[in-house]
Amino acid sequence: MTRMRFLPLLLIASTLSMSGCGWLVGEKGYFRDRGDDYRKATSIPPMQPPEGKKPQAVEPLYPIPVERTDALLGKEFEVPRPAPLVADPEQDVVRIQKLGEQQWILLDGAPGEIWPRLRAFLVSNQIGLDREEAANGVMETSWLQLKGSDNRREKYRYRVDQGVQRNSTEIYITQISYTHMPGADDKPPEFKDTSMSAERETWMVKELAGYLANTTEQASVSLLAQGISTANKVYIIRGADQIPMIDLRLPFERAWASLGRSLPRAGFTVQDLDRSAGIYYVKYEPSQKKDDAEAGEGEVEISKEEPKSGGKGFFKRLFSWWGDDDEDEDNPAVGRAYRLQMREATGGATIEVRREDGTPFEDGENEFLLGVIKANLA
Repeated sequence: MTRMRFLPLLLIASTLSMSGCGWLVGEKGYFRDRGDDYRKATSIPPMQPPEGKKPQAVEPLYPIPVERTDALLGKEFEVPRPAPLVADPEQDVVRIQKLGEQQWILLDGAPGEIWPRLRAFLVSNQIGLDREEAANGVMETSWLQLKGSDNRREKYRYRVDQGVQRNSTEIYITQISYTHMPGADDKPPEFKDTSMSAERETWMVKELAGYLANTTEQASVSLLAQGISTANKVYIIRGADQIPMIDLRLPFERAWASLGRSLPRAGFTVQDLDRSAGIYYVKYEPSQKKDDAEAGEGEVEISKEEPKSGGKGFFKRLFSWWGDDDEDEDNPAVGRAYRLQMREATGGATIEVRREDGTPFEDGENEFLLGVIKANLA
């Protein structure tokens, strides 16, 4: 009799226990799995500063950059080999690149690594800052008084940007100046796209480049400067006709100049070119390849030590159509003439390669040639 009385109570307790677990850890429970809640997150309008306040004071500390990867699909995907653990031949090399009236500093390292070194340059020269936007990669100095002139004032703006290649940085400098008259109500100029004094800009570019070339240690990384876009500017993609091509996210004029500088380093000899048609006529002759340390047209190299030239083994391990021996003669592309076609595209330019005699490529040949060019664009 005692057993029979407790059986209903046991059933009721078991039911409450099961329902209680669902209330605690079920789909609607208090301790439910929240691992996928981020999928339901929505965006809210950005914070707006009070009227009259500088908008630069309110900015995302850790913005999420838009990233894009190479998309060479069209056949069965194969997991690529990992990149070889070898030293970068361009490491510790600082270049001053020029295109028309524009010039910039190019060096190895992500923007987040270069940002503290730029700050260290200003601190070492006792140059104050009026504005610093790490997320946007912009620094502006305070007004500086020129030596030997009590009335002349000048100011510099530094813009740090992701380079064409991954883990590289470009630094652009703009200068403005004016004459300060004692007692007068001065209205200093504001920054524009170009410097007011090209001579003073060049002087500052050389000073900064020399400092960066001789202080190669990377003691710190700026977390705030990681907001600077690190998206690639060069990809290998497939067009509508499934033909591989390079997608270069640079203005056409700079893309054309960048391609011209990359060809000698990539092992191509330029036979002829047609700028109006966007065509380079080249021959692949890696034995004639210029040393990576040699500066190209529109470049000035500032380096502490001569870098060691890189090897060619990386590409040999990527493409099976190039033989296993170490001789260039095993590469069917050696000595062959090609035509490189550059076309203006949305957001930049595209580069295609064709055999000059019109014969079809061997399997992997097109991708190999594009990869060699892509690795040398800057």
